[in-house]
Amino acid sequence: MPNQKDIAKALGVTQATVSRALRGDRLISAAMRNKVAKTAKKMGYHQNAYLTILMSNIRKGKTLSEKGVIGLLIEAGSQKEWYENKAYQIFHRGLLDRADELGFRVDSFYLRKRGMSVSRIGAILHARGIMGIILAPPYHGNRALAIDWERHATIGVGFGWEDQELNRVAYDQLRNYLTAFNALREMGYRRIGTVLGSQFVSGNRHGYQWFTGYADCQYRIPAAERIPVFDHKRLPIEKKSPGQIELPVPARFEKWFTQWKPDALLTLAGYERLWLDTMKVKVPQDIGLACIGYAAIPDCAHIDAKGDIVGATALEQVTAQIARNEFGVPSSPRTTMIEGEWVHAPSVRNAHH
Repeated sequence: MPNQKDIAKALGVTQATVSRALRGDRLISAAMRNKVAKTAKKMGYHQNAYLTILMSNIRKGKTLSEKGVIGLLIEAGSQKEWYENKAYQIFHRGLLDRADELGFRVDSFYLRKRGMSVSRIGAILHARGIMGIILAPPYHGNRALAIDWERHATIGVGFGWEDQELNRVAYDQLRNYLTAFNALREMGYRRIGTVLGSQFVSGNRHGYQWFTGYADCQYRIPAAERIPVFDHKRLPIEKKSPGQIELPVPARFEKWFTQWKPDALLTLAGYERLWLDTMKVKVPQDIGLACIGYAAIPDCAHIDAKGDIVGATALEQVTAQIARNEFGVPSSPRTTMIEGEWVHAPSVRNAHH
């Protein structure tokens, strides 16, 4: 991998000039900074974010810690509460693993922890000299955070926190829906029903694209095979003793199911299987079942949303922004979409007749 000496040699300047140009030193002319940046990119040079922070702190006379620190803001009361969703565990592990590889430590701040507040978190970030922030999923209502963004390089994960309009890394939910739907079609399923929470169909969960994927797929199949989406406001609770407890099935779902007769269901996490069990509908003999995200029940086909890659990418991007001295709310926010992968399981079968 090329280093600053290689860039300096290629341009016929000193390494000090290259170093100062790469960190945006205004004593270096704009023309030279631009030339150095273009040459570095052409040669495949990448700055080490941790080293950049380290040298910056040395120049400013700051006390040095063993590692650079990234603040992870989580709208939950604790890690235990946050980890109730498997997707967030996977995201967190990917982020922490990548941080360790790049020489960073991640400090987590739980916005709903007793005694915690956004203003207090902002003060802690400033006092500790934490320059990088990652806004983690999930989101319980989109809102602004009273943080001095100009002090920080920040990455949002997903499509919450809209008021901040930050650079983002997001799950490609549109592509994930299309992947799952097409996988079922290839297996021979023709009447594919979709079950989504009301907040994803007509609610306020901005940026979530599963319903957009549903609409796209419905447009492309024969009219006779189209089924309206079933939107619900509540999910079945998990059984404590499988096979012993029957759950009440919402009348709307049973009526929708009976009227449209789907041969497969696409759902978020697969909890609807509990309704199917109560209705004596067998999976996969009577109907295929698959999830457009991580499955919450065993042996269910699903989309591996690559949450670990989402976490790693968020860490990479916030450290890169620090290295480029990109702080504050960007004038032209960018979004990086991470596509998931279909995972086959016994809840679906070859349905060709």
